[in-house]
Amino acid sequence: MTQPIILSIAGSDNTGGAGIQADIKTCCAFRSYAATVITGVTAQNCYGVYGVEPVSMSMLDAQIDAIFQVMTPGAVKTGMLPSPEIIVRVAEKMQEYEVKNLIIDPVMVATNGGNLIPPGKQTINAFRESLMPIASIITPNVKEASALLGKEVKNADPLKTCREIIATTRAKAVLLKGGHSDNPEIAIDYLYDGDTLTPFASKRIDTENTHGTGCTLSSAIACGLANGMTLTEAVSQAKAFISKAIESAKDLKISKGPGMLDFFAS
Repeated sequence: MTQPIILSIAGSDNTGGAGIQADIKTCCAFRSYAATVITGVTAQNCYGVYGVEPVSMSMLDAQIDAIFQVMTPGAVKTGMLPSPEIIVRVAEKMQEYEVKNLIIDPVMVATNGGNLIPPGKQTINAFRESLMPIASIITPNVKEASALLGKEVKNADPLKTCREIIATTRAKAVLLKGGHSDNPEIAIDYLYDGDTLTPFASKRIDTENTHGTGCTLSSAIACGLANGMTLTEAVSQAKAFISKAIESAKDLKISKGPGMLDFFAS
């Protein structure tokens, strides 16, 4: 008996709602096995990010090498990569181990508004020039897409924006997440694979409990790809999973203030 293996290369969220912790819970919900490489430790909660400490480059290398010595992940997802040097090294390691299904969630700002990676051109360039060109799919939200393109994209044409993201990053596909847009009733994510634009619409749910949605979505996509789904099937399944997790979390009272998803709602 085997299980699909998902490798998450991301940061630790001490509240357990995002980062490595969210990735593990998502994999468990999909009956997949979660292996992890921790890129950094954060001190955060719903009110802010109080500290980020990256791991050393030698520890990053050692974690990745130890995983691939004994496991062959069916998919790898990245989350918080807290320095340009770590972004570049992860890209090098993914090429070294010939990773096939690589999902890049360009985590830049936490749900609470705090910076998780150093802002600026050096970080953006590291994503665009080293990691994203080898990605199977990248999953930026509107703010992250704006940073990648160097211009505001909130109200821009989605097909044009997705084409520009692919041209800029050279990723194979992009899922442009619309959860941060201004539409009060519907959130629409757009999947573009270089040929076809596929919209995924979902009703907005009136809740503050949305911490970790980006991490969870990218992990769910990884689970689908590791199970042999097409990219469209994996995104569709992940979107349905997120909707249930948010809907069920409306009445969860785990922490003071905005809270977490219900990972096991379905």
